[in-house]
Amino acid sequence: MVNIAVFASGNGSNAVNLVKTFNSGSRIRVALCLTDKENAPVMEKMQALGVPAQYVARSVWKNEPQKVIDILRAHDIEIIALAGFLCFIDESIVKAYEGKILNIHPSLLPAYGGRGMHGANVHKAVIEAGEVKSGATVHIVTNEIDAGPIVVQRCVTVLPEDTPETLEAKVHEVEYDIFPEAVMKIINATAEPPAMPKSVDDDWAETLGVPNDIPPVETTPPEMPKPEAGPQAPFAPFTPGSPSPAPASAPDAASQEPMPPTYLAWAVVTMVLCCFIPGIVAVVNSSKVSSRYYAGDYEGARRASRNAEIWIIITFVLGVIFNTLYLPLSIAGMF
Repeated sequence: MVNIAVFASGNGSNAVNLVKTFNSGSRIRVALCLTDKENAPVMEKMQALGVPAQYVARSVWKNEPQKVIDILRAHDIEIIALAGFLCFIDESIVKAYEGKILNIHPSLLPAYGGRGMHGANVHKAVIEAGEVKSGATVHIVTNEIDAGPIVVQRCVTVLPEDTPETLEAKVHEVEYDIFPEAVMKIINATAEPPAMPKSVDDDWAETLGVPNDIPPVETTPPEMPKPEAGPQAPFAPFTPGSPSPAPASAPDAASQEPMPPTYLAWAVVTMVLCCFIPGIVAVVNSSKVSSRYYAGDYEGARRASRNAEIWIIITFVLGVIFNTLYLPLSIAGMF
């Protein structure tokens, strides 16, 4: 949870807007309001919203700034938002919260900034100068008035009929949008990156009380032998309609012999109908015909074809003999 402190001197409309924006969530909240005016309306508004509000005399702000810092640290404040705060901010407070104090100003800084430029004074000066644009700026507070780096800035149009009061209303609407946006930017910019989760090795090393900082052993993979250079076929790009290139292992079409018959169908039929074991041998030899042929072993293909033919005949003969002798003997045995 990021705790914000709001410093305000008047009605505190921007302070109320920050509370309504952040305090309904679980990440950021306005945790404290400090004012330099004992009866400032902002105190009652903050207390009604459940935010602690405290009056700190101007003499303390000027002469005892460490007391202000102690109050802020007691509430774990990380970000400070100046919402219409007209009191002097000591440089020790600026240093303690360097880069984390934001101020909202009702003009497009650096125009119409500096000492005496606040509230209605700014809008009156803008109209008297005949400006066609005004707006609001959120900047980081430094030791120089209204001179810190700009965080967010937004324009409004100044119409010929505008008065300081109507222009102030326009600028207020812009302020309500950009002040929370600027707070989020500062929080995101200053947030620490999330810690990396422990690995299983780190967790076990911590549990067992052993070091886990041993450098990994570097290994070099064995060098693969390079293929010997040899003649390569020229590359021919493929075009639609052209025949697909033959596999690298296929025989050259010019010298290709016709493939011997495989007899695979006959081998399967005789294996199923005649005799199982010799039929398996016939099927195996039938399968070797095509594999030997496409490997370029023509003699092996012819030999496998002859063997397949022989084993088909053997299977058929054995099947005939078996059925001729076994069935009559089986029928005779029944009687």
